Amino acid sequence: MENLRRKIREIDGRGYKAYKSLRGRYRYRFFDLEFLKIQGDPFATPSVVLLLFRRHGYPERCLQEAVRTATEDFIYRRLYEICRKLSHKEGSGGSGRIHVPEPGQAVLPRSAVQFKDGSLLVKFYVGLPAAGRRILGREAEDIFMRKIPKLGEDLLYSSMPEEELEKHCQLFRCQNELRAKLKEMGLVAFVGDGSILPRQSGISDLPMKGAKFFLSPRNLRKEIELPCGKRVVGMGIPRGVTLISGGGYHGKTTLLEALQNGIYNHIEGDGREWVITAEDAVKIRAEDGRSIKRVDISNFIRDLPSGLNTEDFSSEDASGSTSMAASISEALEVGTSLLLIDEDTTATNFMIKDERMAELIRKEPIIPFVERVKELKEQGVSTVLVAGGAGEYLSVADLVIVMEEYLPSDATAEARRIISRYPAKFMGDFPPLNPPKPRTPLPEGLSPYFRGKERVKVKGETVLYGGDEIDTHSFEQIKSPAQLSTVAHSLRLFFELQREKPQNLRKLLEKWEEILKSRGFEALSRVSPGLFMVRRHEVAMALNRMRRLKILI
Repeated sequence: MENLRRKIREIDGRGYKAYKSLRGRYRYRFFDLEFLKIQGDPFATPSVVLLLFRRHGYPERCLQEAVRTATEDFIYRRLYEICRKLSHKEGSGGSGRIHVPEPGQAVLPRSAVQFKDGSLLVKFYVGLPAAGRRILGREAEDIFMRKIPKLGEDLLYSSMPEEELEKHCQLFRCQNELRAKLKEMGLVAFVGDGSILPRQSGISDLPMKGAKFFLSPRNLRKEIELPCGKRVVGMGIPRGVTLISGGGYHGKTTLLEALQNGIYNHIEGDGREWVITAEDAVKIRAEDGRSIKRVDISNFIRDLPSGLNTEDFSSEDASGSTSMAASISEALEVGTSLLLIDEDTTATNFMIKDERMAELIRKEPIIPFVERVKELKEQGVSTVLVAGGAGEYLSVADLVIVMEEYLPSDATAEARRIISRYPAKFMGDFPPLNPPKPRTPLPEGLSPYFRGKERVKVKGETVLYGGDEIDTHSFEQIKSPAQLSTVAHSLRLFFELQREKPQNLRKLLEKWEEILKSRGFEALSRVSPGLFMVRRHEVAMALNRMRRLKILI
């Protein structure tokens, strides 16, 4: 520590690049400090500091596999708040700023806080202070001699609110136990009574104040005893085809959005702590203009007038219907047991075609989704669909839930009576649903280099990767820009893996998961504190939308 103080004083007032002389590791009272990256300019991406705690004090019960992620998440949230309090602009650019990405409401593994080999590793960004491009040594000394020692001490177990940490870990353990119970009980999702589903706004993930508590219909109510000792009560959604309906502004989409985010565990107070969905659930929507590379969409679209082969379909400007066909086919290729669809964000002609339009349009290449949804169920893929106008789905739904003033009721029996009076007329026989074709991404289409330089970064909702700009606005199950950063770094790992040994996408994703499990975020970046865990599904979505992607079938 004193060695670092001496070096800072020596470079005070010098040009900014003199900060590079600080490279190395320094011993503090509670931790070792290492500069993983030192910025070359006060306006550049900030420096990265690593704190290594060999004696952190966290007991073994907090480090067990069942709760380790929750412990790391709790520490991360404390780190985020400490950084906010200690961070003050002190000079040009990002000088004096100490920060990590906002944690959000989901409990996730993150690169900034990890237990490894018995030690606690903590990374964060530091803007090294300067006036113009002249080093402000006194301000830098204050950061490294006062603020960071305080930060480190506050992350020790002895400084933690022990009861809050225990509750955080217990909730996480119980949520995972409920997730496992879903499979045993033949459910794809569960919504706990008392949940608060509405959010404050379209740009806030916080619960809406004054919102109604969720209350399950009696005949859908499940009482589940968990091994952790917790008993949860709520609505179970079984495997099969579930239709969520109701009038406008009565909570149909709100329920679906809660389900799509139920792939994550949420912190206490979020309101969705007991909204648990199958981990491999995928939200599908229309995406006009997206890129499609060699996808078999013949299960849904065939005999295009242009003569395009829908068993090997590519497009640089997909329509709403072809984008949905491709997205479902890609989800099946990656592996999913649940599709989530909201009619408000679909291509209507992909979802249904009534008998009047069927009579008018004789040459129709689209096989509507309503014709395939039961076959998907038979192959182990359930669907939860929000529909307020597509009555055809009443005929194929195993369960019909009607939302009224944000409260659900089981309307399946009423739907059956309606069907008996207005039977649906389907379009006819179609070829059976084919399994997805394996596709192999070629390394030349995965290069991270653009104009001779590596480009792997995120700008807003766009992943800038190599020569590609991947629009991710439709990735509704991504909750943080830090997850997009993980996606970008994962694509670079894909490039390296495919150069070694090309393999199909499914096997590539399985290899990626194995590597992250064994090596953690270090496999993606040794430096970045800004990576949050994502699923294989979001990484595959990004890859499938790369315009430079090259595929071998």
